[in-house]
Amino acid sequence: MIDFKRLLGIALTSSLLVLASPSVIKGAETITFSIMPLGQFDISVKSLTDFAETGTIDPDFKFYTQHLKPEELEKLRGLLNHSFKFNSVEAFRFFNTTFGKEIAQQLSYIIAAPTDQSQPFLEGAIVTAAQNPDGFKIIDVINAYGGSDLVLNLDTFKNTIDQADTLYQATDRIFTWLGKQEIPSNPVPPNLKPLALAEPGPQKWTTQNLTIPRPNGQPVNVFVYLPQGNSSPAPLVVIAPGLNSNFQAFTYIADHLASYGFTIAGIDFPESDAARMQDSLQGLDAFPDPNAWLEQPKDVTLVLDTLAQKAATDPAWQGKFDINNVGILGHSLGGYTAIASGGATLEWPELLQQCEQLNKPNQINLNPALLWQCQGVGSAPPASNLRESRIKAVLAINPVTNPIFGPDGMKNLAVPTLIVAGSKDIFAPPVPEQIIPFSLIEGVNKYLLLVQNGTHLSFLEDTDNLPEKIVGPGQDLAYTYMKSLGLAFFDLYLQQDSSFKPYLTDSVVQQMSQEPLPLQLVPSLTPAQLQQAMDINN
Repeated sequence: MIDFKRLLGIALTSSLLVLASPSVIKGAETITFSIMPLGQFDISVKSLTDFAETGTIDPDFKFYTQHLKPEELEKLRGLLNHSFKFNSVEAFRFFNTTFGKEIAQQLSYIIAAPTDQSQPFLEGAIVTAAQNPDGFKIIDVINAYGGSDLVLNLDTFKNTIDQADTLYQATDRIFTWLGKQEIPSNPVPPNLKPLALAEPGPQKWTTQNLTIPRPNGQPVNVFVYLPQGNSSPAPLVVIAPGLNSNFQAFTYIADHLASYGFTIAGIDFPESDAARMQDSLQGLDAFPDPNAWLEQPKDVTLVLDTLAQKAATDPAWQGKFDINNVGILGHSLGGYTAIASGGATLEWPELLQQCEQLNKPNQINLNPALLWQCQGVGSAPPASNLRESRIKAVLAINPVTNPIFGPDGMKNLAVPTLIVAGSKDIFAPPVPEQIIPFSLIEGVNKYLLLVQNGTHLSFLEDTDNLPEKIVGPGQDLAYTYMKSLGLAFFDLYLQQDSSFKPYLTDSVVQQMSQEPLPLQLVPSLTPAQLQQAMDINN
């Protein structure tokens, strides 16, 4: 026998959970949905609001919830109360970008109405709800949606519950669970000062800019720091910025590493730099050509080949660096580039399959990283293996990895890897883009640095013109963390200096950790452990 009451409860919960995405629905007096063959059902918005605000379950709402488990109700209420820190002006501007309209279209599938009708109403409801100075919640959007009755697509709700929870609630559960685990503590050497590595080093350097032609398309601009006075060739660190960003966002870490004798090669990728992407998002330019961003690891190889030639033919460059001992630091899309260069293999069929789901009304995707990956996907698959054998260590900050590396690609990473994840990253959400992929890495030394309250922009410079709520708190502290841990990581794995190993332990990271960006360093995590962490009962 089918338990129709439980089916009703789960159906309603499904619909409301999915409203817990960065934009939601409703502003009516009643939420209506249909279950075949049982017919049409509804619940008052007031009942839902009372439950979200106080936990009260009135008789109207109890009809649907009496057969739900306590953890299901807890998940529902948590998602309804999730706050999104955008004001109405920022929301309006966002929905006038190409990317914002894609998000709004995805959300509009929840409403049982033609998209050309539901999407503008939904955008208006979000802009109205965003007038709340403390950030808007699901309930705010529901109460701002015009009309007296809101009809929802139940199939769409049911198919997106898990994703909504993963993007917005599971992150907190995972961070909390990991914080409770016993991480092996290594003895901390006496007199070790965790933040001492953030102080500048004594080395001097010179800088040179290179413009490297490519077989097809615009040239690559490279900013090279050459150490002065080294007794032997220095390790080289490539810096790969992310989407809508330039190398200048990481000059603080480039300067710091150079002051300790590293050679630096900072790359500006022409298809995804700040100027090109700003124009693309505003509809003034096309998004990068299909597969262009996927090919960025080839630009890393091109840069290394060019530097090798310079070192072999130009006396001013000879003996400055070891071209076969290279680390790479990448952020966001540059994090993808770093991880692919380190050996993770691309799974093109997986990406195409995920992108195909975007046009199905019963499937909503709310992960901005996936929406962006699908913007420029063409029909011609790239090479699956873009590993650069000269890369010996990978440091990836807020990397985009899913679904391009699929369930198996991360297993092919061939070098020590440090992944940085921020709990408040809304552009490359930490669970699908960093934490799950980290759990899949096998056979190499790996580290996951969890940054509580960290955003997608925490580790970037040149964010002065962006809203503080998007950038997040404690940027100066974030720079200090990256200087210390970046130097320790590359000294350990490029210089083979074991004295830096203690810095890459949770014991030392805890000494380094400060508000408003508390840290935790996770040296291992398996898929089974991750599943336990995501369980709402833990």
